[in-house]
Amino acid sequence: MDSCFGICGKDWVILASDMAVNRSIFTLKHDEDKIMQLNKFKIVAASGEQTDRYQYCNMMMRNLQLMEFRTGFEPDVESTAQFMRTELATALRKAPFQVNLLIGGFDELDGTAKMYWMDYLGTLQQVTKGAHGYAGYFVNSVLDNNYKKDMTLEEGIAALQKCVLELKTRFIINQPTFIAKIVTKDGVQVMQL
Repeated sequence: MDSCFGICGKDWVILASDMAVNRSIFTLKHDEDKIMQLNKFKIVAASGEQTDRYQYCNMMMRNLQLMEFRTGFEPDVESTAQFMRTELATALRKAPFQVNLLIGGFDELDGTAKMYWMDYLGTLQQVTKGAHGYAGYFVNSVLDNNYKKDMTLEEGIAALQKCVLELKTRFIINQPTFIAKIVTKDGVQVMQL
């Protein structure tokens, strides 16, 4: 019952997620950060089973650090997304992870931001806006109505705040707290929505 969604501008990406951990009819906690920082300019928002979400994202963060240590350079956002897709697709036949991801980041070389949508089967697509979980039923229309090609960071934050308002107004499941992480040329910033 996770909700994660995001929007991508020319030189920024914002990913947002609820902070609730639910199991069956129980709410276990309201302070879980479901957006992991992979490195200085890349983040991933994950929805799915808590154990799979934590294990997969943590494994990807460690493998990307190892890759950077071995090669001496940091992979760009597209290479990171492709690597994560390959690992998820490989695990699908052995011990599958039930995680859906939004991968976002800023490429220092060309000065652009990118966002990728990936499901638990390893389907990967570059997008400008996207959502996973039940949030997709509510926020995709809000993102479609508010997205503009050259929107500013402030307009992006306002669009995600409208998404949170829509979820709090219409969604029957209680998701009282949301967190957002913003990636720009300055790195990653955290904000509450």
